Amino acid sequence: MMKLLQWFCHPDMVEDVEGDLSELYSERRGVSRFPKLLMFWDVLLLFRPGIIKDNIVTRYFLTQSMYKNYMKSAWRNLLKHKTFSLINISSLSVGMAICLVIFLFVQEELSFDNFHKKNIYRFWETEKYEGSSGQDIPFTMGGVGPVFTDHFPEILQYTRVLSVGDEVIELKDGNVLMDGIKSVDHNFFQLFDFNLINGDRNNVFRSYKDVAISRSTAMNLYRTLDVVGKTFRRDGEEYVINAVFEDIAENSHLQFKMVFSLENFIKVRGNYNNEFTGSFITTYVEMTEDADYQKLYAAFPEVLDNASGKNHSENYTLYLQALRDIHLGSSFMVHDYYNYRKFDRLYLNIFIFIGVLLLIIAIINFTNLTTARSGYRTKEVGVRKTLGAIRNQVVMQFQLETILLSFMALIVSILLVWAGLPYLNNLIERSYELQSIFMDQNVILATLLLTIMIGVIAGIYPSLYLSKFKLTEVIKGFTSKSGKSYLRSGLVVVQFSLAIGMIVSTMIIIDQLSYIKNKDLGFNKEHILQVSLIDDDAMNFYDQMKQELLKQSNVLGVTGSGHRIGNDFHQRGFKIQLDSGLSFFVPASLYVDHDYLDVFDIELIAGRNFSNDFSTDDGLAFIVNQSMTKDLGLEDAIGVKAGMGWYPNDSLGSIIGVTKDFNFNTLHNEIDNLILLSSKAIGYREMSVKLNGSNLKESVRQVEEIYNKYSDIPIQYQFLDDHFDQLYKSDQQMQSVLSLIGALSIIIGCMGLFGLTSITVQNRLKEIGIRKVLGASRRQLLVLLSKDFGLSVILAFIISAPASYYLMNLWLDNFAYRITINPLLFILGGVLSFVIAWLTISLQVGKAVRANPVESLKYE
Repeated sequence: MMKLLQWFCHPDMVEDVEGDLSELYSERRGVSRFPKLLMFWDVLLLFRPGIIKDNIVTRYFLTQSMYKNYMKSAWRNLLKHKTFSLINISSLSVGMAICLVIFLFVQEELSFDNFHKKNIYRFWETEKYEGSSGQDIPFTMGGVGPVFTDHFPEILQYTRVLSVGDEVIELKDGNVLMDGIKSVDHNFFQLFDFNLINGDRNNVFRSYKDVAISRSTAMNLYRTLDVVGKTFRRDGEEYVINAVFEDIAENSHLQFKMVFSLENFIKVRGNYNNEFTGSFITTYVEMTEDADYQKLYAAFPEVLDNASGKNHSENYTLYLQALRDIHLGSSFMVHDYYNYRKFDRLYLNIFIFIGVLLLIIAIINFTNLTTARSGYRTKEVGVRKTLGAIRNQVVMQFQLETILLSFMALIVSILLVWAGLPYLNNLIERSYELQSIFMDQNVILATLLLTIMIGVIAGIYPSLYLSKFKLTEVIKGFTSKSGKSYLRSGLVVVQFSLAIGMIVSTMIIIDQLSYIKNKDLGFNKEHILQVSLIDDDAMNFYDQMKQELLKQSNVLGVTGSGHRIGNDFHQRGFKIQLDSGLSFFVPASLYVDHDYLDVFDIELIAGRNFSNDFSTDDGLAFIVNQSMTKDLGLEDAIGVKAGMGWYPNDSLGSIIGVTKDFNFNTLHNEIDNLILLSSKAIGYREMSVKLNGSNLKESVRQVEEIYNKYSDIPIQYQFLDDHFDQLYKSDQQMQSVLSLIGALSIIIGCMGLFGLTSITVQNRLKEIGIRKVLGASRRQLLVLLSKDFGLSVILAFIISAPASYYLMNLWLDNFAYRITINPLLFILGGVLSFVIAWLTISLQVGKAVRANPVESLKYE
């Protein structure tokens, strides 16, 4: 029996237990008939967790029992302090929810073009001519792809994409206006991994009359996907559908619905594969993995000059841009019309930064409240230590509780995202889905690890703080000697520094966007309807439509142009006779009708406007802007001989007028040199109709009615102010999102302040009672209890102001025309934050101050 006891009993207890059993055996020998049997039964009863040796089995059962107890305690504490738990979980869940949404956004933006497997790059070029500020464009001349592929082994293959625009497709049962049309080289579907439903990827374009269409186009036109071999007509020629591709994903910068062979264009153009004039086609290449791009850039100029037979490298510099960088890395490029949902990487980084900051605010809030509440649990810790709990076990208990709170916040945050996504999708025009977050196992694992990490961070200070005290101190109700927690005060300062920074930054962004929206652009954009003259009929009958429209009482003016104002105007060669001789420049240019300046209220500061009374005004008269005369050093530009780059030197026209500078591009760009040319032979692709604004709905109906008389193609129109709103959409979206996040950050901060104030007031109830009995007024008590928090908010403002000023200056540098940051915005942001914080604090403090002191002192 003793051997059995020695086998299972813990070594530290064997001697004492054996002694007790021996004494009991001696007592029983005289009174019991079976003392040995009773002793054996006693030994068996001693086989229990508290006495048997430490081993894996006992440790497992002890650990499970301990964790179960910890979870019960955690759950009871949550229910016991419902307000505290609600604030803690709510504030953290809001922060997590915003981070999940930002992750959705970042995940979508970074996924652009990732589904293509080959090492694809896009050529882009910098054009720099005398007389222009230069521009970066995503186009090349036609010969760049073929010639450079032959010269550089690093380029494995090329394909070119030409955007055709909207065209009429003639079907047996009627005509259809198709948008999203591209013309491409024969290997387009071999280079790119767009999914083909029907057709041979290696043989999509057997001839120049073969076409590929999208799934939705096939269903819209033919109500079936079985369309290979079907035909339609375009520009009088018959084409054959040879492939059907899946609708292009939202995360592709290239978007199209119908693809023709580029041979159609080459057939008309001639020797386009060796042409080095005019950059308007997009060239993609597949590169070797080990390509040395700096070496290539150094070699490009010589090949370009040799192939073109000219000194092109003086004006053109060629570069390569990785396919996956096109969506986010092209903000500096102009004429990048076909980069779908183009976004600025700077804004993406700002959103990531904001997400991290907001999560930090939420974690600080969570840690602060958890730390503040931990002081109420000193006796609980003392009891556990009395029952044998060691420090590591106390630490583990607090860590498990905060991790449990963190996971509850995660669940709430997922519900918040699910409820708020429809609103967000509408705000920023996206179609995010919650399930896309958790389709990747790595994302799920990262989310779980982050949630655990948040719980550990929040619980580590209170657990270490409480577990370090001696048992006698804890049982007596030990409290810190200092009435302040410098950690909590510091965290409040950090939290409100971030929140105030967001508020101030949001106000600066709103101020800048308001400045852009209300800035005098130098022309009138109110109530001007922009009508696209898509087909040749509409363009050819422009004069007739104009005359009919001018007869309408609601129409104040009609004019035409080759391009819509606000879009990047094309740069064209222009020569001008200066004192030093004939000089060649490449300014921005625009073909306009003779009354263009009148309709847009563009001011002439010298010379005259175009007029039908002068025959030379058709093609031989030019109006330039003020910037161009300054750059050329022309004090009096009127009468100076000038002409387009292709005009014979002995057949130049002259400058007849100078306009005051106006912003024909967005305010992200400075005003460039501009020439206006009136030429009826070239025609117009935009018709601008100025309406009186009194009855816009009826006015638009009249425009549609007249347009439909001259064209079978449905009218496409947009008000000019809506067009400009579209140009600043990404900025507006940033403003909306930042405003929302700024408000939420303050809400989270105030929830934390509310909780901390509640705890502080609870700790000082007796002090408040004594002070009231001694005659302290409510105002004095309110100032006493809230001054520490108020000072923290003031310190937070002092820290955040310079940081916000620096960061917002960096953002404003993206605009050629920007506000000067108003110091009043910082004062307003600080005052607003202080008032909100003060009101939050006052709610709790006021309640304590109004309480009867008898309630808090009746047991003293």
